[in-house]
Amino acid sequence: MKRLLLGAAVAGLVLAASVPAQAHDTDDWIRTSGWSGLSNSRATGWVSYPTNSEQADGWGRVDWSGGNVEVHAGARDLVNDGWCAVTEVRYKVKTGGSWSDHWHYRSPAVDCDINDGQVISSYYKSRYPTKDVHFRVCLGWRDGTTFQCSNWG
Repeated sequence: MKRLLLGAAVAGLVLAASVPAQAHDTDDWIRTSGWSGLSNSRATGWVSYPTNSEQADGWGRVDWSGGNVEVHAGARDLVNDGWCAVTEVRYKVKTGGSWSDHWHYRSPAVDCDINDGQVISSYYKSRYPTKDVHFRVCLGWRDGTTFQCSNWG
């Protein structure tokens, strides 16, 4: 019985460690009032998940100049199945003079209601130099935690 409980506790810790942190967990981003006019831009266009049977779709946009980065995203729940549409972003930051050796994850746009159209996030500006920004669309929960996702784009 003790081994069973220990195994369950270890599995719970592994699962908790694998869940991406959300925007409120760190200070990587500052909410801004809108686009500030950074010189470079890339947008994903609409991405659906799953691709053969749309349950969710969304998009992401990154603007940058050097290490200064802004992100903006949208998500749209398409099926009344109890899951939410989540647009997730991953990136690396430079703090203390070096780039992070792991990905940081955030979910700027979450939509859990098929009757309200898409949810569009605020603009978020990076507090630190940021690079390697990618977006994907996922099924997930209201808090932005994801469990099934499209490929990174």
